Amino acid sequence: MELNIQNLVDVLAKSTAPEREVYRHEAEDQLKKWEVVPGYHYLLQSIYLDTSLSLQIRWISVICFKNGVEKYWRQSRKNCVSKDEKLEIRKRLFNLIEEPNNQLTIQNAHAIAKICRFDFPVEWPSLFEDLDFFLQSSAKQKEIVGLHNLLIILNQIIKTLASVRIGRTRSALQSKSEFIMSVLVKFYVEFFQSWTKEFDVAVMEVGYICLKNLRRIIVEGFEYPHRDQSVCDFFKISLKHYQMLIIEHENNSVELLEKYIKCYSKLYSNLINSNPTAFILLPSSEEILLSNLSLLESKAEIVYNSDDENDFWEQLAIRSFLMLKKALNYTFKKGATVLKQKNDRAEIDKSLELLKTKIFKQEIVVRLFNLIMTWYLKLRPTDLESWSVEPEEWVNESLNTSWEYQVRPCAENVFQDLVLYFKDHLKNFLLNQISDRLSLANSGQSLKDILEKDSVFCAFQLSSSSISDEIDFNNLLTNLFIPAGMRNDITENRIIRRRVCLIVTEWIGMNCSRESRINIYKYLLVCLDPADKINDKVVKQTAVAALRYVIDDWDFNKTDFDPYLTKFVSLLINLVPELSLTECVLFVLRVLSVIIQQTSPLANQEVLFGVMSIVPQMWENSNNANDMILKGDLLRLLEHLTNSLNDASVGSYPISLPLITTCCDDKSEYYALLSEDGYNLWSALLKNFPEEAMTNLPDELIRDFEIIIQGLLNSTEILNVILSIIRSYALIDYRLFNNNENNKGLEIFRTLSGYLSNMRDDSLSIFVSIIEILVLENRKAQNSTLLLSNLVESGLFNAMVEYGLGDVQNPYNSVKVLLVLLRIAHFYPQQFPLMLEAINSSFQGANGETDSNRFFQYFLDECLSKYSSITEQRNKKIFFLGILSLFQPTNNDEKRGIVLAQFSSILHKLTQFLEEVNESINGDCEIYHKGYNYEDYEYFLNSENQVDGGTLHDNKMNGERKRYDSMLKNIDPVHTENLKSYTSKVLIGLKDELGGNKFEMLLSGVDASTLDQLKLLIG
Repeated sequence: MELNIQNLVDVLAKSTAPEREVYRHEAEDQLKKWEVVPGYHYLLQSIYLDTSLSLQIRWISVICFKNGVEKYWRQSRKNCVSKDEKLEIRKRLFNLIEEPNNQLTIQNAHAIAKICRFDFPVEWPSLFEDLDFFLQSSAKQKEIVGLHNLLIILNQIIKTLASVRIGRTRSALQSKSEFIMSVLVKFYVEFFQSWTKEFDVAVMEVGYICLKNLRRIIVEGFEYPHRDQSVCDFFKISLKHYQMLIIEHENNSVELLEKYIKCYSKLYSNLINSNPTAFILLPSSEEILLSNLSLLESKAEIVYNSDDENDFWEQLAIRSFLMLKKALNYTFKKGATVLKQKNDRAEIDKSLELLKTKIFKQEIVVRLFNLIMTWYLKLRPTDLESWSVEPEEWVNESLNTSWEYQVRPCAENVFQDLVLYFKDHLKNFLLNQISDRLSLANSGQSLKDILEKDSVFCAFQLSSSSISDEIDFNNLLTNLFIPAGMRNDITENRIIRRRVCLIVTEWIGMNCSRESRINIYKYLLVCLDPADKINDKVVKQTAVAALRYVIDDWDFNKTDFDPYLTKFVSLLINLVPELSLTECVLFVLRVLSVIIQQTSPLANQEVLFGVMSIVPQMWENSNNANDMILKGDLLRLLEHLTNSLNDASVGSYPISLPLITTCCDDKSEYYALLSEDGYNLWSALLKNFPEEAMTNLPDELIRDFEIIIQGLLNSTEILNVILSIIRSYALIDYRLFNNNENNKGLEIFRTLSGYLSNMRDDSLSIFVSIIEILVLENRKAQNSTLLLSNLVESGLFNAMVEYGLGDVQNPYNSVKVLLVLLRIAHFYPQQFPLMLEAINSSFQGANGETDSNRFFQYFLDECLSKYSSITEQRNKKIFFLGILSLFQPTNNDEKRGIVLAQFSSILHKLTQFLEEVNESINGDCEIYHKGYNYEDYEYFLNSENQVDGGTLHDNKMNGERKRYDSMLKNIDPVHTENLKSYTSKVLIGLKDELGGNKFEMLLSGVDASTLDQLKLLIG
């Protein structure tokens, strides 16, 4: 179809036709084809400018025009708009400034702003001068609509240009800021005076758009706004207007008036947040901050009784608190976060002095402190209503919502800063205030008294970092807070019960004694008791939150918690069905998970299986797409239960095993969202599979091994978890890797060969342990050479050699890989040199073919050079077992010569090592029991008898540790082969092979002291 204006109008009309979907799709396809045709965007602009066309057609055209500018205006884009077409489009950008439809104007403004982002300042240096011309022209002709639309366009341009952080655009904008400022201030003052004399909504709207532009250009357009006289002058004007309109609002609360006041407030707030030094050094800053404080005082009761969170005064109060908080933080962090250049330091010091002497004087600090305590810490009527009507939503919001968006949490945050920063001045005053107000509140039992008492308790809660050294919290907890929270004579006491839970969350880490913690456990049990009439959902959820803080604390003592463990778990399980909000259910599940983690191994099987019993039904009920988070938490809960159950985790298999396939098979609908948690559960199940049940490995676990390759290919971000699963299978049944039918081992090795060079340290450690385990376990296999052929055929052996010999970032990692290669050399001394020959080395001989002997020498030299990087004694023994194996007889005389050439050096290092260790007759030594490749093994050893508060817990080893332990004791030559005997055997073999004379000549190359010491050591 030919591109012309009529065809384009027809296609645009069809693209919006709801009755014929097929036509709409055809039209959309045609528009996509035309996007790259020259003249398309010019025609779109023409359609928008044609007011004779329908509003709908013009709307679609301006949307397409805006999107096209984004895609094709930049010169570097393929099929970009030509320079000539751009020029013609720019000429007509302001042809329809009298557009009466506000939405069309806004979309056009977005399109113009995008053009400016690409063309200013290079292609369109006169942008702001052009805008000024149109503004002045509209003003002369008193075209209010045109002025309004031009100011909307200007606002969008400033916003867009200010967002550009790279290139010349932002600096070019700043160079024009003073010019823009003068134009805007002139219009603003003129229109403000006009509408305040004769109330005219249209004029008032234009003045408001002027103010929005000024708000943006002052914050974004000036690096040092306080140094510009026009900005200083405008701030003086704006403050007068701000104060005047707040007073006027008492008589006339029209929406546009509120917009003005909010815009002034945003200007002050945005500037102090982006450039606090500049704000404070502006001549009106002191009066602005004090005006906001006065507003907080005068409107406190209105804000307190407001029933709308979007209430005008509440929003102003929040912004006022945020400004005061920013000033507080700036003062006591000494402007460190805003220092850009050295010469800024003097201005920062000046601004700090102004804040300390003018704003945060003692009397003003006390004034703000009293204000917050009196009005803003108290629960408001709207809080109590939400508590009763939507308890779950309210408590979830109060525990999780960001404090910046609600007035009470915002005031609490400012209060915390006050008592922290003015600790020396306020601590005694605070304690006296708490005492006095508490005495008054305790005199009655009305709702007002309880709310007053709650606010006093709140002040105490928020002051933990300031007064903890001044008071005996344990005494207050026992004699004041817990008794107050235990009262249930009237329903309103639930307010105090909740508050005591919140006090616990803040104070648990502040000198809380062991006895107090036990009292807290008892108190929280009371708060969760369903038989207590005042324990509603809010109290219970807050108690659950407090419980999490208590058990997740550094000083948590699981022995002290043990007597209450079963009861807590039971109460939490029973709480779950009461809750309907997913977030609340999630929170309880997470606390259950933390309890299980923190109290392991104290929880008995009955308790753990009781927790597990809630999983199936919850899994079935969470089928909504939004419930995937809940399913993820259920998987994590099962993981923690599995770890706590240890050998008894086989009882969880009816629930857990089906979920592995459900979550970890890439064909499953849950794979994308739940595979990570599924893999963690899978790993836990394998690690805790009992050693005693090895002969009864469930078929499901064997079948699941088939899908681990999918995880290896698709989930590289959690490669360490996938590798842990593979390692667990290697320990459970190494034959899974040597199966000739499907040879999954080859497939896994081939994938790992591509990953090795870029593996993170944690993944590399697990990888090394996998290969080590397979090498050790395959010693007892009849077809053990299949492992070797798989390693070579997959390219993994090649990758390991390259990694071990290469210059990697962490030399310790290359040593780890080399040691595994030397393990192979020790067990397969005849095959190992052949494996080295099989890899595609970069070493070439004179005839251009690979010189395997030269490469063998390089391998040996690198191994010996890296010996100094080996720190653990068990790893040194692995090194010598592997190196000595290379002395085995071979048909390749050149390779034999390469090894014998290093005989003296090897014997010297070996003798030094033998002097350092004292092996048993079987080859074991105490010092060999650390430095394992299995990263968790030493943790297992150290935590087998865990001390907790003076109590010894027997942490029963899991199945994986038993399997690894058994392998080391029974198969690993580090623990089963005496190195002295092995050295003697190698030397005798050399003597027999070389003959007496040649052997003596070989020994003559070794220094006498080394030989004497070696003879003494091996006899």
